[in-house]
Amino acid sequence: MFWLLTALLQAAPASPAAPAATQVLDPRWTVSLPAAPAQGAGYDATTAYVATREGQLVAIDLERGAIRWQREVAEATVPDAGAGLVFVGSRQTVLALDAVSGETRWRRALPGAVSSVYFDTGWLLCVAADGSLYALRANNGEAIWNTALSSRLAVAPAAGLDRVYVGLADGRLVALALATGRVVWSRPMGHRITGVSAVADQLIVGTAGSANRAVYSFDLVRGDQRWRWRVGGDVSGSASSNGRLIFVASRDNVVRALDSRSGTLRWSADLPARPLGAPVLIGDTVRVPLASSVALFEATTGKAVGTVAATGDLNEPPLSRTGRPTGATLVAITRDGVISGFGRRIEPPTALLTDLPGARARP
Repeated sequence: MFWLLTALLQAAPASPAAPAATQVLDPRWTVSLPAAPAQGAGYDATTAYVATREGQLVAIDLERGAIRWQREVAEATVPDAGAGLVFVGSRQTVLALDAVSGETRWRRALPGAVSSVYFDTGWLLCVAADGSLYALRANNGEAIWNTALSSRLAVAPAAGLDRVYVGLADGRLVALALATGRVVWSRPMGHRITGVSAVADQLIVGTAGSANRAVYSFDLVRGDQRWRWRVGGDVSGSASSNGRLIFVASRDNVVRALDSRSGTLRWSADLPARPLGAPVLIGDTVRVPLASSVALFEATTGKAVGTVAATGDLNEPPLSRTGRPTGATLVAITRDGVISGFGRRIEPPTALLTDLPGARARP
């Protein structure tokens, strides 16, 4: 099914009487995948990597909007990418593929089924279905350590200092030494963890559950709680930050900016629908993904500045990109397997008139 993203960025009017100005995101390219996506996509700076329900792993060039390569990978996890490689779990094996060609660079068998993989600055963290966590060297697959956590990961891990922080499905928040896998500290949160982010010297954690919907800040070193801010709905995904403010979205349909030092509320804004994922900070704009659109807010004030509306259900939160002004700055994948890139419309420069229209030419 051909899917079209109508991407009108409707700027808020300066006054009630002022007409709304519009800024348009035009289609740059559209690619149909061989089949519907099985899970979410993995990305690097130039490429999206998508595992399909029919067992293909497909690489899509985000600059040209073309399939770069595809290959068979059975029961693939969500891919991750970095350092010129694409990492994916397949049953009881971890594969590292060349990002340009898709050829296998190395493979590593693990004792249990691989449920997820995460790349971070030379390390590859692999999570097994039984809750074991394995650390491999990303360049060659060498096993460094493994730790039995007795629970699967609830969210993607976060790296900070010389540690990796994981939120587990049993409600524990655990800090591990990145070099050895040793547990440095552990805290029972008591409720479901929805996101973990390392921001400067603190760990921002979101939770869900009727009695504990809140955003927490913990000290990265000791795990001591610094502050907590309660919200009216489950926190959606992880947080983003510009250093001074922490941006979070929650399922009471509100996006909030909290002071990074004290956790006090700096601003809040209503969302038109439930958030699909975490806010993303691009420049001075906070982008909040919704089920079929993206809401835009000024980072400093919370003023609503636009909405990117999609005529279709998204498979996952759209990817917000920076880079060339003429390139695709928003990439979205639909549930039926269409991936599209959209970029800001570049209007031609205004030309000065040398003569008024209809005026008689001077001799």
